[in-house]
Amino acid sequence: MKKPKLIIFDFSGTLAYFKKVDYKKFFSGLTSLGLEIKTEEQKNLFGESFRKNLGYSRNWPDFSQKILNSFSIKAEKKTIKKIAEFFRRKLKIQAYSDAKEIIDLPLKKAILSANAKFLIKEIFPRGFKIFGPAETKFLKPDPRAYLFVLKKLKVKPEEIVMVGDEADRDLVIARELGMKTILIDRENKIKNYSGIKIRSLKKLKKYL
Repeated sequence: MKKPKLIIFDFSGTLAYFKKVDYKKFFSGLTSLGLEIKTEEQKNLFGESFRKNLGYSRNWPDFSQKILNSFSIKAEKKTIKKIAEFFRRKLKIQAYSDAKEIIDLPLKKAILSANAKFLIKEIFPRGFKIFGPAETKFLKPDPRAYLFVLKKLKVKPEEIVMVGDEADRDLVIARELGMKTILIDRENKIKNYSGIKIRSLKKLKKYL
């Protein structure tokens, strides 16, 4: 393989993670703001809307408006702002401690994720080209998501290393397209994986 020009990272589970949420308090808080989520049906609708809309949202107010729309709730800007601030405070993302190891890698770096660009930029405000579903219009493992990044950054598959924590979602298609792939499995849960596997981003340089 040629020396890579670009390294693409998955985001959630690879570079960062959502902190644990007390969902009883979370849904109670939303109910107090006018977004009633008490029944299992309402919780399922919220979960479906969350997964569908977060990656395509420009910011927390935009996401809040989309959630309210899914419940057919019309709200004043003041209420939307309060709900947006609630989401921002409760849905916290934390970078893994070893993520700092990749900042100074002498390669172009990109992030390809199902998460929204604005969320990723809260953790990595610079140093990465960020591609969420709002940019690519497709989600991994759809090959068109990867091909969008290749076209935008003008690189060939054989010049890329793809790093992710889910083999099926992040790496299989990348490998089929001709990229070098690296699985990060911090807790060593994934058995019988035949490719390169690391438990920390500190080990990444060895394979570049």
